[in-house]
Amino acid sequence: MIKYIVLAVIIVCITLIACFWAARNEQGKSDEALVTKDMTIKKITSLDEGISELLSQNGMNCIGCPSAVSETLEQACTVHNTDCEKMLKIINDYLEKGSNNGD
Repeated sequence: MIKYIVLAVIIVCITLIACFWAARNEQGKSDEALVTKDMTIKKITSLDEGISELLSQNGMNCIGCPSAVSETLEQACTVHNTDCEKMLKIINDYLEKGSNNGD
């Protein structure tokens, strides 16, 4: 009987550790940048309507541009002679602060 109790305790412990590990991994994902330079402009602008305004303020009028569907942020920054790392920081800071999503 003791063997079964020990086995049950071990199974419960393993399950709890697995749940803790999964939650920890999910928490780490939230620390990652929301936008990366290899994301398309269309994907980036679909995250929040205010991002189009940020791009526009930095000389990138991407709304309505046919290239926005397949062009990455890095490519668009190159075409518009804009610092990609600076643009990434501007966008990610905006999204982290809650943007217009009611956060």
